[in-house]
Amino acid sequence: MKIGREDFEALIKGDKTIAPYVELDPLAGTYSVFGVKTASNPNYMVKAVYEMYEQNLNKKLAVKAVRKLYRSVGAGSVGLNNLLKKLGMELKPEEFLMLVFKLQHQQGWGAPFELVEASEKRIVIRTKHTFESEVLKDWNMSVCGIHQGWIEGVLTAVTGNSWYCLEKTCHAKGDEYCTFQADQVSASWKFKAEAVVKGESAITEFIEHKPLEGKISLIDEPVVMMPRFIFTSMTQSLKKTMGEAPASGVNYRAYMDMGRENVEHYKKMGITNPKILSDMAFAFYSQMGWFNFVKEEWDEKTKMKTITLSHTVESESFGNTGKNVCFCTAGLLAGIIEGSFGIRVQAKEIKCKSKGDEHCVFTITNKPE
Repeated sequence: MKIGREDFEALIKGDKTIAPYVELDPLAGTYSVFGVKTASNPNYMVKAVYEMYEQNLNKKLAVKAVRKLYRSVGAGSVGLNNLLKKLGMELKPEEFLMLVFKLQHQQGWGAPFELVEASEKRIVIRTKHTFESEVLKDWNMSVCGIHQGWIEGVLTAVTGNSWYCLEKTCHAKGDEYCTFQADQVSASWKFKAEAVVKGESAITEFIEHKPLEGKISLIDEPVVMMPRFIFTSMTQSLKKTMGEAPASGVNYRAYMDMGRENVEHYKKMGITNPKILSDMAFAFYSQMGWFNFVKEEWDEKTKMKTITLSHTVESESFGNTGKNVCFCTAGLLAGIIEGSFGIRVQAKEIKCKSKGDEHCVFTITNKPE
């Protein structure tokens, strides 16, 4: 069915709904709106997508992963924007956003939206409930990743600028409205890094994997995945060549250099706060499987930092050896602290899972000149 400017104007004003433009052919298995083929989304399908991500992440990061997925869906609205321009309709970003959601929500994606606030760099909209807030009410938290992603994608597509959307209130956690605040932000790694440190994003958002080309990138840098047996094999080979004590020292120094270089890479992204630099490095190595961060303690009197990890790649690889094995991790932690704070330190493992301790514990102290 052909649709013109007068139809869109009537839809925006509320004089019409999308009902006359919906075509359903059950025998052919087609469902079209405005002549564009689409498909219904059963409740169980949306719930399954969220739960698929939850299995490998957690509920909070699952919402973020869904947001990333639907950001690309929102970006596809550029086609509708181009059609409106051809019809002579130049809508403001907030007007276009409201039209997109009017079209979506009249297809069963929740209650109607209302515009709360609009400026050049901030748009706030709200609704009584969304599709996902109804489906995932039992999560009892903010769950509207689909709508967050849509909003970010739509606004980026029509303005050419980056937008970040927060769900300020959510029907699924008992609030009266699902309220979305979208802010125009600079597309910087500093902004993304802070989200990772806060636990609001996972590094999986920034991994580009092209397995058939043999390429993996993280934060725009090439990376490789290394199985544990390769790590163990390299370490054992070094011990056979040099002896255990010299090999441990070489591993410590090599990984300390790696920690420092890693922080320097983050600095090139424009991150300067020492605490954010170190926290970001800890978060990224943890999420990449090197260790699991438990806690960090500071003793002002002795000027000593104590870092507790539930496990490390070495303790998991070597198993029960009856002695400390985490020389690479000790060097890595020292390098991260040195690079972040611009001081010379030394790290020592005082407890190790391979020795039978509950955690791997490291002390970081100033290095004597």
